Amino acid sequence: MTNSSQKADSNAPQTLGYADLHMHTDASDGRPSVSELLNFVRKYRPHLNAIAITDHDTLDASLWAYERKHFYPFDIIPGVEVSARTGHVLALWVTKPIPAQMTLSETVQAIHEAGGLAILAHPVHPFLYCHVKQGIRTLRRPAVLEEMGFDGVEIHNAGIARTGFNWLARRLARTISLAVTGGSDAHTLGAIGTGETTFAGSSADDLRHALLQQSTQAKGTPWSITDYVGYLKHARKRKAMISSGITNSSTPINP
Repeated sequence: MTNSSQKADSNAPQTLGYADLHMHTDASDGRPSVSELLNFVRKYRPHLNAIAITDHDTLDASLWAYERKHFYPFDIIPGVEVSARTGHVLALWVTKPIPAQMTLSETVQAIHEAGGLAILAHPVHPFLYCHVKQGIRTLRRPAVLEEMGFDGVEIHNAGIARTGFNWLARRLARTISLAVTGGSDAHTLGAIGTGETTFAGSSADDLRHALLQQSTQAKGTPWSITDYVGYLKHARKRKAMISSGITNSSTPINP
């Protein structure tokens, strides 16, 4: 190959991949079943190259989807949203449970030991954050996230109604050397894709490489009013069912 052809190859446009790394099913507090979510992405979000189902403290739906990844045209990343004592952590590329209610540092360490990457979810939102004081400390001294070993921080969470909190997260991320992500935090089908992580490439492997290289970008919009209302109705119904001692018995349907 000549030098001129090598230069032409290096100037070729690079594929840009899209991923939604934060969404929920009825395995935790989401509205759709895992099969409904997967089929919705296939039909209505064909631009997504990769997704991560990150239910609260359970891998059930995510692993069910991961085991059937060959049925779908997009990559499926096994994951879970871990409830640490003072925050929520997205554990990506993990296939075994990560204990809840550990410190943030312990949670990150457990995720790394499981072969995964640790992303701090909605880092500065006072209502979504488990402990407001920890959120304030993070804003005052963002470097603590690097010291804890985080791989990235979620700077666009589409479920946050007041976008000022996403602005604060972006501002925080500019002061530290961590990857950035965007996620829909979808609890309804329509919200899927309202938060996205963009990366060079088109596969989950490309995405993981981009996160480790801190070359990802985040984009998105807030949920629509329809999705907010749908989620609030679902949350009230779910709370009533839990109060009545009724558990979710939804069973996934093969694609």
